[in-house]
Amino acid sequence: RKKIANLLRFYSSQSGDDMTSLKDYISRMKENQKDIYYITGESRDVVSNSSFVERVKKRGMEVLYMVDPIDEYATQQLKEYEGKNLVCVTKEGLELPEDEEEKKKFEEDK
Repeated sequence: RKKIANLLRFYSSQSGDDMTSLKDYISRMKENQKDIYYITGESRDVVSNSSFVERVKKRGMEVLYMVDPIDEYATQQLKEYEGKNLVCVTKEGLELPEDEEEKKKFEEDK
């Protein structure tokens, strides 16, 4: 599984027209980010305009676009990569990590 995981390539919210590997995704992750975020759908256009993706992007995090039918199966089998869980952004109750600025702002708003 690990050998195959290194070969997987996906479009993402930051990769433009190029595909990215899970390893490259991890290298771009924010410091407080513990999970790899992804969304499945029919096409890149559909998933990139999703409100779920917007929520994650607003926090400055990248989302992998899984638009091939095999992608969903692959993530179910993989579940994690290099200690990072693969988490679907459409999952109910998704909690995104807060950075220090957001924590301060939340405390000030109280």
